[in-house]
Amino acid sequence: MSLSQAQSLVAKNLDLPTLPQVVAKINALVEDPDVGVREIGAAVAEDAPIAAKVLKIANSAYFGLREKVVSTEHATAVLGIRMLRTVAMQASIIREYDHLAAGSDFDCRLLWRHSILTGQTAAALAAKCRARIGLAPDEFQVVGLLHDIGKILFLEGMGEQFLACVREANERGLPPHVCEQTRLGFHHGHVGALIASGWGMPQLVADAIEFHHGPRERLLGEPAIALVALVNLATHSIEEGDRTGASAVFDERARTLLGVSLDDVDATMAQACAWWPQIDV
Repeated sequence: MSLSQAQSLVAKNLDLPTLPQVVAKINALVEDPDVGVREIGAAVAEDAPIAAKVLKIANSAYFGLREKVVSTEHATAVLGIRMLRTVAMQASIIREYDHLAAGSDFDCRLLWRHSILTGQTAAALAAKCRARIGLAPDEFQVVGLLHDIGKILFLEGMGEQFLACVREANERGLPPHVCEQTRLGFHHGHVGALIASGWGMPQLVADAIEFHHGPRERLLGEPAIALVALVNLATHSIEEGDRTGASAVFDERARTLLGVSLDDVDATMAQACAWWPQIDV
């Protein structure tokens, strides 16, 4: 199915979110060469709940900062402007869907933790890649954050239909996106790609989200898509306590495509293992 066909189905069934206001404002400030850390920190501070989440995230163990971040200006200085933008997006999106966490058979908290780990791990591996992969590490963090957001939109807009997909996938041992495609006509990758496109992100970000479950020819033809798809598989192994299995996802062909060594992969998976229990939403 093409993304344009999926867009028609999505429009009939779901309301796609607009870019969070605080992120839109930070984006505009980041593009202004006359704006510095103080102004960007102040923009985040204007939204008290988001500011609180940004500080919580910045001070979480998985960032491993040596000093406690005490203000949004401080967070901007310590994390950097691009990372601050990603953290603000993470905080605002998770807050937007906090209401779905209770009263559902679907574990939203686990999904967000997986998404954060996927983004963090993809960014870490991207920093080691010697091949041209088309996206910066912070952009891979955004891909990770958004790659499964379609499931959250499904839960909000198509609750019981989506939960039926989840149950079928569990009962039959099928990948969730296969059941979504069969029952709903499109899958969560399509939804995430449309969100990324609507928010003005690079086309490669949208593509990496759309094709993080394949098909195989898209993975072999584009390193950025391959990196996200493989890290997604690897982090599921990490979450199950299988670090060896996580590293094994990256076979020789994948490592050649990305320009990474087996040591690069092993080191990144070791980091992911350390991050996983420390990620809290």
